[in-house]
Amino acid sequence: METGADKMATPQLGSPALTVCFSALLAVSTAIAAGLYCLAVQALSELGLGAASYTAALLLPILIGVGAALATIGPANRRFRKLRQAFQTIIDGDLSVRLPEKNTGIFRVAYSDFNRMAQELEKVRAMREEYVNTFTHEFKTPLTAIRGFAELLQEPGFTEEEQKKYLHIIASETCQLAELANDALLLTKLETQNLPVVREKFWLDEQISHDLTMLEGSLREKNQNLTAEIEPVELYGSKELLSHVWTNLIGNAIKYTPNGGQISVSLKREGSEAVFTVTDNGIGMSEEVKAHIFDRYYQADPTHTRKGIGLGLPIVHKILELCGGKIDVESRSGDGSTFRVHLPVNL
Repeated sequence: METGADKMATPQLGSPALTVCFSALLAVSTAIAAGLYCLAVQALSELGLGAASYTAALLLPILIGVGAALATIGPANRRFRKLRQAFQTIIDGDLSVRLPEKNTGIFRVAYSDFNRMAQELEKVRAMREEYVNTFTHEFKTPLTAIRGFAELLQEPGFTEEEQKKYLHIIASETCQLAELANDALLLTKLETQNLPVVREKFWLDEQISHDLTMLEGSLREKNQNLTAEIEPVELYGSKELLSHVWTNLIGNAIKYTPNGGQISVSLKREGSEAVFTVTDNGIGMSEEVKAHIFDRYYQADPTHTRKGIGLGLPIVHKILELCGGKIDVESRSGDGSTFRVHLPVNL
C-alpha cells in the first residue's frame, strides 16, 4: 500500500519534477554509456581484436541502453494506453469506468484526476436525468389539469360560478407553465452569457418593497407574518435581473415556512456594499442539501410535493455572479434558514 511519503516521492506525469528526473536520468545514462564505451574499448584492445573492438564497444552500451529503455517505456506505454481506452469509454457514454491508482508510478495523479472527472460527470448525468424527470412531471401536471377542465367546460349544465372556478384553475395552471418555461430559458441565457446585463442607477429599497407587495397574496394564503426593515440604498446595477433574486429568495422563504410562520427581511448599506437578508423559521436544510442548493439540477425534495424544478437558486447565484455579488447561507434542518446577499453599490 502506498504511503503519503511514497506519493510525495514519486514525480507525476506533467510535473516539473518529472522533467528534472528524466534530464538527470539522461545525463547519468550518457555518462554510464561513455564509461562503458571506454572500458569496452580498453578491454577489447588488450585482447588484440583490432578494429572490431571499437564496433563491439559501440554496440554494447547501445544494446544496454535499448534494453533499459524498453524496460522503462513498456509499463509506461501500457498505462498510457489504458488511460486512452478509459477516455474512449467515457466518450462512448459509459461513465462508470475507473482506473486503479495503486502502484501506477508517474500516472497515479493522472489516474486519480481521471477518476474524479468520471465521478463528477456521473453525478452531473444523474442530476440532469432527475431534472428532466422533474421538469416532465411539473410540466405534465398543469397540462393534464388544463386539458381536463377545458374538456369539462365543453359539457353543458355548469353554473356561471362553476365556470369561473374552472377558468380560474386553467389560468393558474397556465401561469405555472409559463413560469417553468421562463425560468429554464432565463438560466440558459445566463449560463451562456446570451443575456445583456444593463446597469443603471436605482433605489434598491423601492424595488424590494415592490417585490414584497407582489408576494403579499402568497403570505396571506399561508397566514404568515413578515417583518421588514428596509433602509434607503441607491445602487448601480442590473435592475431587471436583481428583481429575480429578491422574488426567488422571499418566495422560497414563503414556500418552505409552514402556515403561521415568521419571515423577516432587511436591507442596509455596509460600507460599499448593500446587504439584503431574508430569515425564516421554516423546515431548514441539512448540510448535504445546503452543499447542493445552487446546483442546476438539484432537487432537495425527491417526492416533488412542492412545486418547482430547482432552478430558482441557481438563477439567483448566476445573477449575483454576473453583478459582482455573493450569497451566504445559514441553515439547520428543522430550524429555519437565513440567506444573506452582498452587492457592491458601485456608485
